[in-house]
Amino acid sequence: MTQPADVPARRTLASRISAAVARMSWAYLFVLLAMWAFVRFAGDRWWLATLILFGPIWVTTLPLALLVPAALLFRRRTLPVLLIAAGVALCLLMDLAIPWRPLVSPLWKSTKSAGHSFRIVTCNCHGKAALDTLASELAPDIIVLQEWPQNHSPRLARDNAWNIRRDGELLIATRFPIVSAEDFREPGWAKWGGSAMRYDLRTPDGILHLFNIHLASPHRPFEAVIHNKAGGIEWLQTHLLIRESQARKISQLAASAGERILVAGDFNTPCEGSIYAEHWSQFSDAFSTAGLGFGPTYFAEGAHVRIDHVMAGSGLQCRRCSVGPEVGSPHRPVIADFER
Repeated sequence: MTQPADVPARRTLASRISAAVARMSWAYLFVLLAMWAFVRFAGDRWWLATLILFGPIWVTTLPLALLVPAALLFRRRTLPVLLIAAGVALCLLMDLAIPWRPLVSPLWKSTKSAGHSFRIVTCNCHGKAALDTLASELAPDIIVLQEWPQNHSPRLARDNAWNIRRDGELLIATRFPIVSAEDFREPGWAKWGGSAMRYDLRTPDGILHLFNIHLASPHRPFEAVIHNKAGGIEWLQTHLLIRESQARKISQLAASAGERILVAGDFNTPCEGSIYAEHWSQFSDAFSTAGLGFGPTYFAEGAHVRIDHVMAGSGLQCRRCSVGPEVGSPHRPVIADFER
């Protein structure tokens, strides 16, 4: 029996589509790897890579919506390539967090703690008086805020169970006594923004060294570049140097303070860039180790990025971490439960 004349043509078309799907899948993987390397090593160093770093990186997953069905239909052998590509996009470019400690230690939840537990909440309140809401709804033991509104006295100050202190835009409210405080701001930071305070808190397990920080914001330099204003690129490049110097100083001070340290606040720094890798990866990121998902903390003008963090020294273990609800600010609170 002879085959219909169009059968070889259909087979040829299917083989061509199959080969095209394979080529596009491999090309997609290589593009993702190149983009990750670009963002990882040039992000927070070069203005263009930094714009991408803070931008909607989630769009890199869109080709999967076409390539996966095409692979299922024409080239199933390509599915492992697309699986690796999805991992690069989700885990490396978008910093998907999986609570790995409970996974690698089945006895994590059942092991009796050697110390006391406490909850810390940090949030850039953007001039909104969110302290009382955070205290009542999230039941923290420590609250550290940035951009606290001027001339506003929190109602929480009337509660003798709380110790409250304000230093410029920074505010701390804690159930633990504040033994001492030190301001680490430098005079040159005033022009660019940036605040850093260290508080020594007396806890049942000893002194806890807590750093409340707000690093220089790239918001205005970004606007200047996006709207093509004169000097915008130079402004952004200078800002990157300022934020990097602030991160270097604070991270060195925190590292020298011992094992029982926390650094919390608005870092204005995503996890995927070079500033984070060089200065903050030495600490344990609460959300990266005990959170689930992407955990964006800043929502504005299409940007959904995780730039607010809680970092811990080796003397503390984070059991749970999550991003809290909207509190009237573009930032969402970060909630972390710790044990010694």
